[in-house]
Amino acid sequence: MEPTRDLTDPGQNEAVLEFAAALLDDDETSVPVAVAAEARAVADSRRRLAALTGPVHLTVVWAMYGETGRMATRAEHPHGEDFVRVKVQQLDWLTAGLPGVTWSILAVDDGCPDQPSSSEMMAGTAVAEGYPTEGHRAVAVIRLADVIAHGPSIGPAFDALTSPDQSRKGGSILAGLATAVRAGTEARHVVCYTDADLSANLALLGSLAAPIVEGDGVVAALGQRYGMDGAVLVKADGPSVEPHSTGDKPDKLIVLFRHFVRAVLVPDLAHVLDTQAGFKAFAADALGPVLGRMTSFNETFDVELLILLAQIYGAQALAVEPIVFTEDFAATNFPSVDPGQRHLTMVSQVVEVYDRLVAPVAPASGEAAQLLDLLRTLDLDGYVRLIEQLRADDAGDPTLFDRRWSVAHLRGILEDTDLTPDGTPIIGEDLGS
Repeated sequence: MEPTRDLTDPGQNEAVLEFAAALLDDDETSVPVAVAAEARAVADSRRRLAALTGPVHLTVVWAMYGETGRMATRAEHPHGEDFVRVKVQQLDWLTAGLPGVTWSILAVDDGCPDQPSSSEMMAGTAVAEGYPTEGHRAVAVIRLADVIAHGPSIGPAFDALTSPDQSRKGGSILAGLATAVRAGTEARHVVCYTDADLSANLALLGSLAAPIVEGDGVVAALGQRYGMDGAVLVKADGPSVEPHSTGDKPDKLIVLFRHFVRAVLVPDLAHVLDTQAGFKAFAADALGPVLGRMTSFNETFDVELLILLAQIYGAQALAVEPIVFTEDFAATNFPSVDPGQRHLTMVSQVVEVYDRLVAPVAPASGEAAQLLDLLRTLDLDGYVRLIEQLRADDAGDPTLFDRRWSVAHLRGILEDTDLTPDGTPIIGEDLGS
């Protein structure tokens, strides 16, 4: 069978749910391997949600900027995923027949320049389909510009914004989370944010809600696309699991080095291997004390949110859950796999978050402090030299996110010093031995 997963194919999108239903009835049929992988995870999600007790309400938030193409059907646009109707279908399938389980959707227009805009097109779809605007199965749309202009207040940093242009995606997600939390519900409320596209099937939400609703102090469940058992990353050539999901990536050392920096400087997040995955769920009541403290609305939004939650509730309150995630290459810009300024900026952003949030309460010491000193003076040429040498040294090393390098070894690369395998500089007559 064809291994690929086409998010624009309505037949495949329906086949995932049909095969998942067959799995729940112990009746498998033949489907593409990527569809089967997603369906198995969806079936497990449904089982986990069905096992929960007490009323549960699921709110799903996403940001939209230039999403009118993917919101259309494939017949209307080459990248069309019809994602509003499909997401509704996924949530309906997940919750059908489960007493006390309800859901709602809240999308946030991030200043979309399309005409009509993403918010106008989605609102039109909701009206055409007869989706309610409140309560169970509500599908609502707000504009970041309206929240900035008219409130209500979210927090000092957000309230200082005067235009969506001052915010990246994080500002819209924050506005959506705050609106969802403020709406309230008598049920146990789980708020999720995801991407506008169909990369993460919303029928997987049961697997994120379960650890939060079950208790044990979990306030967040974070979908992981790679790095752990059960995670499946569906690429253009089909589904992949570790050690191949990360191990076969051409930018593997860029990813591993960034995680190394984050794990050393922000140890509360060391177990979160995929901080940027666009599929995370939270206990709504736990978000309340955190959202007003948010100051980052760019690529560091996810990391800042997780740090603040860990500082209040403890690192153990952040659960990681494997998901099936389909890379959506259509209409998406991916960074180069070669080390460059964008990747160095990501590392610098980790240092900035450390300075702002971690250093005041848990300043680095020892090897972590030495790494911090190195990173503060790391320029683009040095970063490229580091990654290229780490790539050259990588042959035969099976470790992935457990990979750690000594600061002495990294400095040796930057200073072009010969080193022993443990990172000790070789000096003097030792060079000839």
